Amino acid sequence: MMRSTMTAMCLALGLAAAVPAWAGEGATDDGVPLGDAVAAKEQAYAKGVAVPEFTLNGVKVKQDRALAVPEAFQKPAARKCKPFCDQPQTLEGVTTIKLEDFPKMAADINAGKILIVDMRTPDWYDKGALPGAINLPYSDLTGGEAKARAKVKKLEGKDIISYCNGWWCGQSPTGMKALQEMKYPGKIYWFRGGNQDWADAGLAFSTPAK
Repeated sequence: MMRSTMTAMCLALGLAAAVPAWAGEGATDDGVPLGDAVAAKEQAYAKGVAVPEFTLNGVKVKQDRALAVPEAFQKPAARKCKPFCDQPQTLEGVTTIKLEDFPKMAADINAGKILIVDMRTPDWYDKGALPGAINLPYSDLTGGEAKARAKVKKLEGKDIISYCNGWWCGQSPTGMKALQEMKYPGKIYWFRGGNQDWADAGLAFSTPAK
């Protein structure tokens, strides 16, 4: 049965909740689910890591294991590859960081020396982002050189921490590759775990200011 037909049926029956919140992200019916084994292996780190309290861009970040995980990050095992595939642990020319690196880098982030760059599309960014993250969608970096270079000016050549929805999301890797092709001068860090790790670790998202 086609996804659109399923959605229509669910809405007609008052069962909208039966359709995953991420169903419109471009998922296909012929992909293979990431599966419990992959998800468990990837999630083990974030679910077990201890993060000390720290301040990030003026927001106090405090780990709370009782914090509810947003629906979009509750079932990564069900996501289908493609488009949601387990990303490599490292990328050439990029420094991978983890959750425990944020408290160590907080001073430079708070001083404006390092920017946190959310490379997801605006609709996802608006739902919740890392504290103080600026939105530079990967699609803005791949939509033509003139547009890309205009958008990159907001980074001011600074070092950046790039992220997207998680270890299963290819948006930030795509965006970082585009920056490399433009010979971006700043150092690029990659928070591979992204929002998935942030949520699994019991850390709250911030609502971007308008």
